[in-house]
Amino acid sequence: MNDMKPGALRQRPWGLLVTGDLAPTSEVLDEVESIFELNPSIPGLELRADDGRACFVTRDYPTGHTAGVDDALEVIFAEQEAIAEIVVLGQEARPVHHATRAAPFWHRDGKAIADISEKMEAGEISPTEAIDMLKSLFETDR
Repeated sequence: MNDMKPGALRQRPWGLLVTGDLAPTSEVLDEVESIFELNPSIPGLELRADDGRACFVTRDYPTGHTAGVDDALEVIFAEQEAIAEIVVLGQEARPVHHATRAAPFWHRDGKAIADISEKMEAGEISPTEAIDMLKSLFETDR
């Protein structure tokens, strides 16, 4: 699955998303990237100016990035039969989740997320409908 050469740099799967009326300099955004790389548990930063302007900076993942996580889980189960379960450790907003051979998803609603993505890609639902459906899954996250 991972054909990286020894010593090769790995490309991070995210970029930065900046929203708001404050425009950070490239040097500031470089430091924000460093913060996110040094502490992956930080979900975002809000930068505020004295004059009231502000912006929110968060990681921006490409559409479908979680499918890669589900694919990797599937490969783990296929490659080593002795592994029956993978525990995806929880966070404040999301409890521990158990991925299994029968349901190799990183999120407890992984099957529903995959189904929504497939419907959107097939043109059965619009991107807006897909976003609303995904929001409803995550709003009820406990």
